Amino acid sequence: MKILLASSSSGSRGGGELYLVYLGRALAQRGHAVTLWASSHPRMDELANTFSGIGEVLRSEYENTYDQRGRSIASYLNFGAARKVAATWREAAPDFIHLNKQNLEDGLDLLRAARHSGVPNLCTIHLTQSARYLRAKLAAPRDFVSRRALREYPGLLVTVLENRQRDLAEFLGDSPRIRMIPNGVPLSDLARRAEVRATKRAEIGFGENDQLFIAVGRMVAQKRPLVFLEKAEQILRTLPEAKFLWVGDGGLSGEWDARVTAKGLGQRIRRLPWHNDVQSLLLAADVFLHVAEFEGLPLAILEAMSAALPCAITANLLGEMPFMNAGNSIAIGEDDSWIGRLRDPAALRALGAAARRLAEERFSFGQMAASYEALYRETLAARP
Repeated sequence: MKILLASSSSGSRGGGELYLVYLGRALAQRGHAVTLWASSHPRMDELANTFSGIGEVLRSEYENTYDQRGRSIASYLNFGAARKVAATWREAAPDFIHLNKQNLEDGLDLLRAARHSGVPNLCTIHLTQSARYLRAKLAAPRDFVSRRALREYPGLLVTVLENRQRDLAEFLGDSPRIRMIPNGVPLSDLARRAEVRATKRAEIGFGENDQLFIAVGRMVAQKRPLVFLEKAEQILRTLPEAKFLWVGDGGLSGEWDARVTAKGLGQRIRRLPWHNDVQSLLLAADVFLHVAEFEGLPLAILEAMSAALPCAITANLLGEMPFMNAGNSIAIGEDDSWIGRLRDPAALRALGAAARRLAEERFSFGQMAASYEALYRETLAARP
């Protein structure tokens, strides 16, 4: 099958875009021909370059929702853009189009393009919280146009987590078109862990015996990097020899760096810019520390689980992920009681092993690709 993976083109480094790389690679391994379509905007170069080793890449002049002054309202009313994109997709002659949206309101013109392309299609949505829930400006009209566009779209709408599926059903009304397929990630080669750990720690300046906490994500408000600093300081009061590493950059990088410097924590808390080999960094760490305000199904957590890392996660996120519990993760609390679980290396290894088993059973990228393949065939079979 020839499958066109269409990105709403919000950026190359979000988990929703990395998902396209993993899905494309897994579909190619299953014998499908995969093509990535993305905007010609320079911020999509990294994703396009990465995907070029998997399949064909098509680039078009396309303005993402958040580059448009009227945001989702302008996107919904941009009939010309939808016609142009639909024509490009038809010309590529895929058997199936898989549209990838970051949230409810982005890419509404691409939903229309998918409808007008005449090619069987479905759409994955990673974040299904409404603009009202996210306290966005002009939330009511933005939710109105998102709801209208999603109801007009006739294809399957796929979410990545049970709670996100419930959110979408509440937003649109319950429908058999709403499905759920968890994100998947490649499974880290744990046989290389000792070797990678020694090499990577020497490369980035951490000692073999340092207890290293790591976070991966863009430095934006949603990921709460400043809360990460607060939790690091909380841990340091009990574990003064702990070390911390944030991997990623973004709009809050300067403020984050300034706070670390002002508090004299530069020897204990460090930051790396975006890193193409995150899996090696995860294999070099001891604990994954995740404090985002909200997520879909974060690939960063799944990758940490794949690397057999114990995950310490704030309670607001754990409530969104029913597969996480005290047997495979640590709930970050406001008091210091949870930090006691970080003192026992054997207990941490047991948590990491449990997380790895969960990744193998539920979140491998091969399982994700097989599930999507089934939906592609279901859609094709339902057409006249």
